Amino acid sequence: MDIESVRKTLNRALKTSFDVYERRPGKWQLIVPICHEDGDMVDIYLQESPAGENYLRICDFGMTLMRLSCTFDIQSSTRKKIFNSILINNGVAEDNGNLYLDAPVKMLQESIFQFAGCVQKICSMRYWSREAAHSV
Repeated sequence: MDIESVRKTLNRALKTSFDVYERRPGKWQLIVPICHEDGDMVDIYLQESPAGENYLRICDFGMTLMRLSCTFDIQSSTRKKIFNSILINNGVAEDNGNLYLDAPVKMLQESIFQFAGCVQKICSMRYWSREAAHSV
């Protein structure tokens, strides 16, 4: 995968400043102007996808659940159902805490926004009251 072409494609398509930094061999951090409600940047990483050559895996390496765990426990069955529902509705999968979305390179921009929206919905779960969670 040519990360320079990915960077150019994102910047050209979105007319904004996306940047990509290699953090480990084959794993890149995507710097995007997408933030949580407290101003912290949404953690998004790219890596090669097991889905094939024309795919990239968009993931968070467990950062979303780590962030959520500081203030919210999703261990109850109702909260797990809500969490899984958010993942399914956004086409995102979870593997041992790592949220990910395998995206075709030609749909990378849309998939990044889809993934970021899912992360933001999951992080907003901490604002739900017990009553709202029990009513689901």
